[in-house]
Amino acid sequence: MSKFLPRHTLIVAAIAMLGLPAYAGKYAVKPSAANAETSDAIDAQALNFGFPLGFSPEKMDTTADPGKDFRRYAAGRWLDAAKIPSDSLNISSIAIQNKVVELQLQAMFDEASRASLSAPKGTPLQQVGDFYAAGLDEKRLTELGVKPLQPEFDRIAAIKDKKSLTEALARLSLLTNDALLLGLQVSTDPLDRTRNIVVVGDGDLPMGLDNYLQPGNRPIRDAQLKLITDSLVIAGSTPEAAAAVAARVLAMDTRVAAKKLTPLEMRDPAKLFVRMSYADLKKMLSNIDVDLLFSTLGLPTGSEVVVVHANAVRERNAMLKELPLADTKAYLEWELLRRSIPFLTPEFLGPSKAFSEAMYGKIDFPPRKRMVATALPGKLGHPIGQVYVAKHFTPETKRDAEELVQRIRAEFRERIEKNTWLEPKTRAAALQKLDAAKITVGHPQDWIDYSGVDIRRDDYLGNAIRSNEFSARRNLAKLGKPVVPDGFNEPSATLPTVVNAAYSPGRNGIEITAAFLQVPFFDAKADPASNYCALGAVIGHEITHGFDSQGRLYNEKGNLSNWWTDVDSQRFIAETNKLVGQADSVEVLPGLHINGKLAVGENLADVGGVSLGHSALKKYLKEHPEKNKRIDGLSQDQRCFLTWAQVWADKSNEGWLKQILPTDPHPPGAYRMLAPSQHEATFYDAFSIRKGDPMWLDESLRVRIW
Repeated sequence: MSKFLPRHTLIVAAIAMLGLPAYAGKYAVKPSAANAETSDAIDAQALNFGFPLGFSPEKMDTTADPGKDFRRYAAGRWLDAAKIPSDSLNISSIAIQNKVVELQLQAMFDEASRASLSAPKGTPLQQVGDFYAAGLDEKRLTELGVKPLQPEFDRIAAIKDKKSLTEALARLSLLTNDALLLGLQVSTDPLDRTRNIVVVGDGDLPMGLDNYLQPGNRPIRDAQLKLITDSLVIAGSTPEAAAAVAARVLAMDTRVAAKKLTPLEMRDPAKLFVRMSYADLKKMLSNIDVDLLFSTLGLPTGSEVVVVHANAVRERNAMLKELPLADTKAYLEWELLRRSIPFLTPEFLGPSKAFSEAMYGKIDFPPRKRMVATALPGKLGHPIGQVYVAKHFTPETKRDAEELVQRIRAEFRERIEKNTWLEPKTRAAALQKLDAAKITVGHPQDWIDYSGVDIRRDDYLGNAIRSNEFSARRNLAKLGKPVVPDGFNEPSATLPTVVNAAYSPGRNGIEITAAFLQVPFFDAKADPASNYCALGAVIGHEITHGFDSQGRLYNEKGNLSNWWTDVDSQRFIAETNKLVGQADSVEVLPGLHINGKLAVGENLADVGGVSLGHSALKKYLKEHPEKNKRIDGLSQDQRCFLTWAQVWADKSNEGWLKQILPTDPHPPGAYRMLAPSQHEATFYDAFSIRKGDPMWLDESLRVRIW
C-alpha cells in the first residue's frame, strides 16, 4: 500500500516496545472547534514552538534568498527554533500534529476508562476503556511478570516432531496474528481481485536487512544480542542460556536476511508475488506438515497459492532440517516473547531502551500513557475509530474534503485527456483507471464488529491475544467468499486515528483518514492556497500513485496487468529517470545519499501532487476572483509553494536517518520541501528564481508526465 507519509518498513523491536513513533513523519490533527470545550482542546501553537500549525509567514526567514536556499527562506525561523524532543526521533509540523492527536487519544482513553466501568459489555466504549485501563495497571503487570505467557512457553517446549511443530506454528499465528517463521493469510488474488487466495509469507525481521548483513553495523548486532539476552533473563533464563539463544536467533535471522528481497526488489510485483501449485508449496515446505497447517487453520488444501519472499521461505524450511529442534523451539519462544513484551511487565523496557540508544543515541522513556495509547489502535482499530470519529470528525469536514477530491480528480482527468505523449490505447486505459478509482474520506461506511472480543480490565496481554485471534480468524474465514474489502483497516496506514492518506494499487482506491483532515492539511478558515497546496496536493499525490512506477503496473480493477504500449512505457521510464538522478545527487548525511530508484514512486507522486494542487488552485481562483488576493504580502502562488514547503520542514535524528534511508521510499522532509516544486514553472516565476540560481533546475531535467 502506498502511503503519503513515511512509514518505516521495519519496526525495530525496541521502538515498538518503547512506544516511540515507528517512523518520524506521521501526521496528526488539531482539535475541532466543536470540541474546544473538552479536555482535548490542546494548545497546538504552544507545541509548535509558538508558531501556528498551518502555513505562517512567521516561520519564514525573509532575509534568505529563495533562489539560493528556498528551504531556509520558507521555514528558517521555525528551523532555528525547532528542537527534537528527548523522547522523539524527529521534529516537524507533521510530528507536532501527531503529538496533538496522541494527546487527543489519551484524553479520549482516560474518559473511556472511567465510562467503561458502567458501559455495556462489548460496546466500543467498554472495550476501549477497559483495554486502556489494563495497560495502565503497572503494579499488576509487574507482579505478573511473564506468567501470562507461561502456558504458551510450555506448549513450545513440548514440540517433539513435525506434527507438533506444525500445530504450534498454527496456534502461534492465531495468537499473534503474525508470522513466526512463516505465516498464512487470505488476500485478494493479484491477478483477479474478485477472488481471495491464500498468501504464504516469511516472518518479518526485527532489524530489516542492512543491520544483519552490513559489516559496519556490527555494533547494532551486538546491541541486538544484548537485547535478546537481557529480555530472556527477565523471562526466567540463566544469563548463559539466554546468551546462547540470542546467538542462535541472530544467526538464523541473518541467514534469512540474506535471502530476503531488498526494499527495491519488493516494489516489483513479479518478484514479490510468486504463484505456485499446492503441490509445489508442499515441496517448498517439506519440513512442515502443510496439510495439517492448512486444516488446523480452517483452510482447504489443494488450491494454488501466492508466496511472498519465496527464497526466504525456502531458507526457513532448510533451517528446520539442518538445525537441532531445540534451536527452532528457542527461536519460537523468543519470537513470541518479543511480540508480547509491550503487554507484559515494564521491566522489559530497560533492555529495549538500551537497544534504542545503541541505534539512535539517548532517547527518554515516553510516559506509560503514551506507550499504551500507541499499542491500542493496532488491536482495537475500529472500536477506537468509532469513538474518535464521533468526537472529532464532522459531516462538514467530510463534505469539504470530498469537494476538493473532485476538483483534483477533474484536473487529473483533463490532463490525461489532453496528454500528447501517450498513445490512444494507453490514454483510454488511464482514463478508465482514474474513473474507476474509489476515493473515500474519513472513515468506513461499515465498521468491523468487535463486540464478541472479550476485553477485560485486568488482562492486558490476554486482551491483545484475543484481539489478534479475532482478526486472524476473521481474515482466514474470507477464503471462498465474495471479496468485501475492509475499509480503513490497515493498522499502519488507514485506521481513522492514523494521520495519513494512502493509495492501494490492489484496490485502485484511496483512503483519507479522519485524523488527517485537520490543520495543517485542511482548515475551513484558511485561504485557498493553504488548502489546495496541502490537502489538495496530498490528494494529487495519492491519485498520481495510481500512475507511478509501481501503480501503473495495476489496472482499473487492481489486477496486475500491463495496459501500457511498449513505446509509452519507454517514454515513462525515461522521464522518471530524471527523478532518479535528481534524488541520487542529494547527500543527506556525509556519504549517505537518497536512493533515487527506491524513492522514484514517491517523488513522482510529490511532483504530481504539487502540480495538481497548484493547477486546481488556479482554476478555483478564476471561479472566485475575490479570493485571489495577497495575504501578508504574499501572492496565492507564493503561498501555495510555501505551504507545501512548511509542511515538510523537519529535523531528524542522524541514527534514524541512517536506518530509514536504505529502506523507506519516502525521502526526508528537507528534500520534499523543495524538489517537487522545482518541476513547476510557476515556482520560478513566483520567487524570481533565475537560471544559474542554486534552486534552478534545468528545464531538460524537469519531469512532465502527469
